[in-house]
Amino acid sequence: MRAFPFRLLNSSVNFCMSLGFLNINKPAGMSSHDVVGFVRHLLPRGVKVGHLGTLDPGACGVLPVAVGWATRTIQYFPPNSKSYRAEVAFGTSTDTDDAHGEVIKTSDVPALSVGDIESCCRRFLGRFEQIPPRVSAIHVEGRRAYYLSREGADFEMTPREVFFHKISVLSYENGRALIDVECGPGTYIRSFARDLGSMLGCCAHLSFLLRTRSGSFVLDSACALEDLRAFGLEPYLEPVEEVLEEALGRKAFVEGKNFQGNQEFRRVWDEEGKICSLGEISQAWPVFERSSGRFIGVGTAVRRGGGASALRLERLLV
Repeated sequence: MRAFPFRLLNSSVNFCMSLGFLNINKPAGMSSHDVVGFVRHLLPRGVKVGHLGTLDPGACGVLPVAVGWATRTIQYFPPNSKSYRAEVAFGTSTDTDDAHGEVIKTSDVPALSVGDIESCCRRFLGRFEQIPPRVSAIHVEGRRAYYLSREGADFEMTPREVFFHKISVLSYENGRALIDVECGPGTYIRSFARDLGSMLGCCAHLSFLLRTRSGSFVLDSACALEDLRAFGLEPYLEPVEEVLEEALGRKAFVEGKNFQGNQEFRRVWDEEGKICSLGEISQAWPVFERSSGRFIGVGTAVRRGGGASALRLERLLV
C-alpha cells in the first residue's frame, strides 16, 4: 500500500487531506451508518465519509468505506458481486428472516444430510427470482419496507431477479447448516435462508452472516474499528486510484497541463501507450496524466459530433 504524505491522528490539527478507502471488518450489532459515524469521529469536522453497500446490523464482515474526496467516486463503482459465510437454522421462521426477529412459525426438521442440502442449493444457481425480506430498506410505494412492517401495514414485496454464482455447503449439524455463498448485487442472504428451508419442507432463518468479500475488498485484509482508534486511519487507507482501477478494470491517460472539471479529451491512451477506445457512453475511467502518471480524477465517455467519443473529466482531484 502506498504511503500517504500526511499523518492522520484522531482529531489532529496535522490533518491536511483525507483520500482513500478503508476495508473495515464491521462487528455485529452496528449498522453501516454507525460505522460511518465511528470513522467520521476520528477525523476533523466536515470530512465526508460514506460506505459502498449496506450490511445488516446483525451481520459482520467486509464493509468498504470511502473517506474524503473518495466519497465523490462512489457513484462510479459498478454493482459488484459479494461472498458470504452463512449459518442457516432450520425449524424456525422469524418476521425478519434472521435471528434478530420475532419467531412467527416453527416446524419439524426432516432428516437431512449435507448432500440433501447441496442438492437443494443447486436450484438457486444462476438467475433466481427472490422475494426480499419484509423488514428491509427497499421502497414500497415510496416508503421503506421496514417502516411499513413495523406499522403492521398490509403490503407485498415484489420479487426481483438476483444471481447466485456459487453455493457450497460446508457442514450440517443439529439443524444448522454452514454455507458459503457467492452472489450478485442486491441478493438477500436472509431470503436465501428462508427459501432454502421452504424447499426442504421446513421453516428456516439466517442465524449468522459474515461477509467475506465485497468486490475487490476481502476479509483477510479488513481492519477492526479498534485498530483505527489505536493507530489512526493512515495505515489502512487504500489509494482511490488503485481501488477504482481494480473495480473498473481499466485506466486512461491524457495529455495536458492545467486540468479542469468537465474538460474533454479526444485522444486517450491506455497503459501500454496505445490510443484506446472509450467503449460505451457513460463508462467511467480513472484518469491519469500521461507524462507523469499522476492521478487526476474520474472521467466518463461522452459522444460528440460525427459519432466520435471523448473523455469528460467529471471528478477532478483537488
